[in-house]
Amino acid sequence: MKPIVNKALKLCVVVSTSVLLLSCSAKSPERTAEYAVQGLYSAALSRDGSAAVIGSIQHGGSYWTTALNDRRYNWNHAKGEYTSLTSVDIDPTNAFAATGSARTLVLWNTSNGHSAGFWNTPGDIKALKLTNNGDFALVGLDDQTARYFDVKNGGIKQTFRTGAIVRSVDVTPDGSLGLTGDDKHQVILWDTQTGKQKFSWRLSNRISTVALSADGKYAFGAAQLGNAKVWSTLTGKEVATVNTGDLERRQNTISQAVFSKNDGSLLVGGVNRRVSLRNISSGETVKEWDLYLKDTLRPTGSSVLALAFGKDGRYYAIGSNGYLNVLE
Repeated sequence: MKPIVNKALKLCVVVSTSVLLLSCSAKSPERTAEYAVQGLYSAALSRDGSAAVIGSIQHGGSYWTTALNDRRYNWNHAKGEYTSLTSVDIDPTNAFAATGSARTLVLWNTSNGHSAGFWNTPGDIKALKLTNNGDFALVGLDDQTARYFDVKNGGIKQTFRTGAIVRSVDVTPDGSLGLTGDDKHQVILWDTQTGKQKFSWRLSNRISTVALSADGKYAFGAAQLGNAKVWSTLTGKEVATVNTGDLERRQNTISQAVFSKNDGSLLVGGVNRRVSLRNISSGETVKEWDLYLKDTLRPTGSSVLALAFGKDGRYYAIGSNGYLNVLE
């Protein structure tokens, strides 16, 4: 019996060591900065990670430059109060930003911090994305629609009816394509000019996040505690499946995703604070990081709220605990 026991003990040590090594394989951030003390409702990064907008739990909205961690503007929807901002975004040119509360949408000029438009929405805002120069915004609402707003001049250009709460949206920089993810497990690609569906895909649970490549060739969608896929927007066919966990009980929810400029890579972040760089064609994980936790002895977790491909091999991520993370 002793040899068997010894072998079992050795096996346990090997397995335990392997698990430990796997859990420690993710890198730590090269640099971090605290942007909010009590955490965030929402966050967005510019395409190159040079600027950030956050919706703080305690102090409303603010706009930051990430190189010096400079808080340039404080943005709220009413004077003398801190607005609970459920969704924020920065347009692809970094000229404008948008903040959304329950039923108000505000466009901001990032060069002077002034408001460039204030609008009411027909439902509570769940997600929003801006086109180039902040001309238009695709807004996901709890009234089972996504609305395509002219945020500079006012008015709704298109209404996309999904039949379920729209929790995630994306739009191409030129505004030609819109993408929605809803509670009916649907990822829908829309033609914003005609208002018609181009393709519709179904995942295993309600949709946690969606993303479009900048050139509009690819669409990504992830389900809560479920599967994640990349599709061609030209053919509607599946291009890749993104692994969210080898074991069902360990399956992770992807909370954010962004395509690289050449469409070769996908940067994804989860509710478990893990950020990974994936090769789309091979499906391989190239790099992995874990977001910074303020108190490692009493961790409160940090869901990934925003991601960006930076310059010189850097990547940017903002966690729900209020920290900017610079990754290499």
